[in-house]
Amino acid sequence: MTQELLSTQAAAELVAAEIDESGGVTYWSRYLTNNRREDRSPPHRIPFQRIGGGAFYLRPDVAAFIAFEKSRRLGVLKLSGRAAEALRAFGIGEAGGGTTGRNLDCTLTAQLDSTTGTPYAQLVIQDPLLVFRVEPDQLRELHSEIAATLKAFERWAK
Repeated sequence: MTQELLSTQAAAELVAAEIDESGGVTYWSRYLTNNRREDRSPPHRIPFQRIGGGAFYLRPDVAAFIAFEKSRRLGVLKLSGRAAEALRAFGIGEAGGGTTGRNLDCTLTAQLDSTTGTPYAQLVIQDPLLVFRVEPDQLRELHSEIAATLKAFERWAK
């Protein structure tokens, strides 16, 4: 049984008709081209065939991609493992989160361990609520990293 092969342009037109994107057919044509690149790791690799100098797609493969992309955009697709962990860590799709990370809302207080009498700092992050015990050596290391980062900011400002 022979299946219909779609050129990159025809596949882009099919995707553009199903999924609204500001760039339209041009965006999806570029997306399909980038999806073929071996140095990329797209969330859904679309199978294609090279014939002559062109790339061609089977209609069912394009339809499977459309279904995947629609479910991903609607949030129906359940990610698991490291992908879901990364989305939660950055707060993507949550208030105060984004592709560069969450806004930091935390407090740091000096504490004294009542059983051992050793000092430590308690770092409380508000959203998501996390409480950390930070030992003095870790605190010094963190202080050095923050100071180095501030110096980098000062260099960039010049």
